[in-house]
Amino acid sequence: MVLWGTGMGAQGSLLNAIVSELVPPNKRSTAFGFFDTAFGISWFAGSWLMGVLYDRSILAVVLVSAGLQLLSSLIVALIGKKH
Repeated sequence: MVLWGTGMGAQGSLLNAIVSELVPPNKRSTAFGFFDTAFGISWFAGSWLMGVLYDRSILAVVLVSAGLQLLSSLIVALIGKKH
């Protein structure tokens, strides 16, 4: 739980800093609203998917979870190259 909490705190701080750098000051509240909404919907969808997969196969949960993490790492790396 400590590691999960640390990771969530670091992720929240990092993502807020990134959004702040990318968006002008007069649009930040709207950007944070959109970002938090998308983040929440994505979290819900991912949790739902993992629950459905868990009913079918624990191996499927592991494979989909690892695959999505790799995909997100690639997306972050590609975006990082553009900036």
